[in-house]
Order: sequence, then C-alpha cells, then structure tokens
Amino acid sequence: MAIVHRFISVVIAVAVPAAAFMAGGNVALEFIVLGAILGFAYWYWGPTGTLL
Repeated sequence: MAIVHRFISVVIAVAVPAAAFMAGGNVALEFIVLGAILGFAYWYWGPTGTLL
C-alpha cells in the first residue's frame, strides 16, 4: 500500500505543472513548486487526513 501512496503523491506533483502547461502553453516555476508542495502534502498527510 505504501508504494501506491507514493505513486499517487508523485502523480499529483507532476499533474499540477502538466495542467498549467496544457492550459497556458508554458510552465512557470511557481507551478512546479505548487505541484511539489501538493505532492509532498499528500505524501505526508495522505488519505488518512491526519490533523496538524
């Protein structure tokens, strides 16, 4: 299950800049950082929704 969880977090991290590229035709650094932050957040908190 841990491999699936890591895979989903990587997919999220890649999907954000990919969606920005599909929408606007270029990828700025802030979309790459946003994707990395969202992917890391999913990896850290995961589907359990643990509170801070």
